[in-house]
Amino acid sequence: MNKKLLFILGGIVLLVLLGGILWIGVFQQAGEPLDVLNQIEPFTLEDVMVGDTYNSDNDKIKLLSFIFINCPDGVCPTTMIDYKELEETLKDQNLFGDEVELLSITFDPERDTTELLREYGEAFQVDAEGWRVLRGSEEEIKAVADGLKFFYGLNEDGTGYHSTTMFLLDADHQVRGLYLMSNTNQGMDQEAILEGINKLVKE
Repeated sequence: MNKKLLFILGGIVLLVLLGGILWIGVFQQAGEPLDVLNQIEPFTLEDVMVGDTYNSDNDKIKLLSFIFINCPDGVCPTTMIDYKELEETLKDQNLFGDEVELLSITFDPERDTTELLREYGEAFQVDAEGWRVLRGSEEEIKAVADGLKFFYGLNEDGTGYHSTTMFLLDADHQVRGLYLMSNTNQGMDQEAILEGINKLVKE
């Protein structure tokens, strides 16, 4: 399959995912409980900030995004910046680390080595108490991404492409919310994300 066809197919997938996210945002009423959209299996990955194995089966709510260091369009670094703001707000609400975690998973483990990814996390002042920067084998990451129906691809020159969906998971690994990552023109909808998180906390 040539690169042109891959990018066309990738664009179609992104449009479908974006439409689904917007549909959820419009029709999920603010006062209603969050629907169960999907469910994934628990997973274990390397937590590069603490040098240990991370096990997702820990009874915590999670906001999960996929990133890679060589992100060409600013989506990944601006999402990390907004994650930092979410971290501070969750600390103010006494939720960070104890009840809620932020997950940033690289989908380019070959280039995003443990050392480079740790330096990347340090550049954004990641607090490893509740913000996990994760990597694993290509097979391990693909299993998580496939379970979430997250679309991504990597080119031989190190560039890549990916959908811009973030996933809100409850303590049972059920997907309860879909949100758009940040970009250079618009930040993530932190108000909607925090609303979703607080609904799950109260369940």
